[in-house]
Amino acid sequence: MAHLLIDRAGLSIHRWVAALMAACVVGLLGCAAPVASAAGLPADIERSKAEPAQVRVQGDTLYYTGNFSKASTAAFDAATAGLARGQLTRLVISSGGGDTVAGRHVGRWVRDMGLVVEVDVICFSSCADYVFPAGRARVIRSDAFVGWHGNEHQFELLAARRGTTLAQELARFAPAGISGEQRAAFVDEFLRSIAVTRKDEAAFYASLGLDDTFAVCAVGDDLEKRPGYDGQKGWGFSVADMERLGLRPTVYLGEGRYEQDSARFRQNLVLLGADECRAMMK
Repeated sequence: MAHLLIDRAGLSIHRWVAALMAACVVGLLGCAAPVASAAGLPADIERSKAEPAQVRVQGDTLYYTGNFSKASTAAFDAATAGLARGQLTRLVISSGGGDTVAGRHVGRWVRDMGLVVEVDVICFSSCADYVFPAGRARVIRSDAFVGWHGNEHQFELLAARRGTTLAQELARFAPAGISGEQRAAFVDEFLRSIAVTRKDEAAFYASLGLDDTFAVCAVGDDLEKRPGYDGQKGWGFSVADMERLGLRPTVYLGEGRYEQDSARFRQNLVLLGADECRAMMK
C-alpha cells in the first residue's frame, strides 16, 4: 500500500495491510489478525522476523535474515549500494515476510541482478510472493520451506468468491470498536491505497513472466476444511508443482522429496497440487 497512509481514526493503513497480509509469521497468528506475541517461537524462526533485517555481503553472496519493512529496506539498500550485476551470484534468505512494497523492492533487485535465491529455514508470505519467484533459479535447503498465504490480489479474489464488493471485503479488516465514520474512512483509504499497490504488484509479476496463481489460489478458509488440516498457516507445493506453476528451475537440497522430507513443510503448510491451485482460481 502507499507508504504510511493514515485514516481519520489515526490508523496506518499501510501498517495494517503489512500485518494482515505479509507479517503472519508461521506459528504466530492467523492472516486476518494483528501481530501476536512471538513467545515460544524457535530461534531460527524468530531470527527470520528480525526488525530491521540483517543484510550483509560475503563473497559472491548476499545474506538477508529478517522481515520486510521500511527499516529493513534501509538496511538492504545500504548493504547493496554500489553493487553491479555480475558481482553476486546468489541471495541466501530467511524471512517470515512483512511489508509487501518492501518485499517487491527486494524482488526487483534480485531479478535485475540475476541471482539464484536460496532459502535457509523459511521463506513465507511476502518472501514467497515476491523474492522467491524473482530468482533466475531457486534452491530450498534441507528442512527449509517456502509457503504462501495470499498477496494483495487476495482481496479482489475473496470478494468475487463471496459475491461482495471490494469495499465490503476490505471493511472486514477494519479494527473493532471504531465508529461508522472511522470505518468508512478506513475503507476509503484502503481502496485508494490498494488501487496503487495492486497495479504495482501486477506489473511486478508481469516483469517475471508469471501469473500469481501460486501466491493467491487458496486464500480463505478452504485449507481449514481439508482432511488432515492441523493449524497450518499457509500452503506449499512439491518441487515439480512449483515448476509447473512457473517457478522453474527449483531444487530441494534434502535427502528425500521436499514436501515429505522437510519437517518444517509438514508442520506449517498444507500441500496443494498445481492443478488444484489452478482450479481454485476458476
